[in-house]
Amino acid sequence: MLRLIFAVLLAVGLAGCSGSGTAGAPAVPIFGSFFPAWIICAVGGVILALVVRALLIRLKIDEHLPAPPLVYLCLAISGGILAWLIWSGVIG
Repeated sequence: MLRLIFAVLLAVGLAGCSGSGTAGAPAVPIFGSFFPAWIICAVGGVILALVVRALLIRLKIDEHLPAPPLVYLCLAISGGILAWLIWSGVIG
C-alpha cells in the first residue's frame, strides 16, 4: 500500500515536468538580449509606485501616511502584479 501511495505521489509530482503544452518562459528581446517578462513587470511596478509617490507628495498626502515605505512597497508589488496580469492576458 505504501508503495502505491509513493508511486501515485511521484507520478502526480512529475506530471508538471513533462513540458507538453508549454511554450517556455515569456521573454522579451531588448537590444538582442532576452529578458524575462516578470522583470519588466516588476520595473513597471516600481515606476508606478514612484509616480504615485510624486503625486501624493504634490497633494501633501504623503506626510499623513502611517508607514510610507510599506505603502510604497505594497504599491510597487501591486503594480507589478497588475502589469503581469495584463501582460499574460488574464486581465484586458
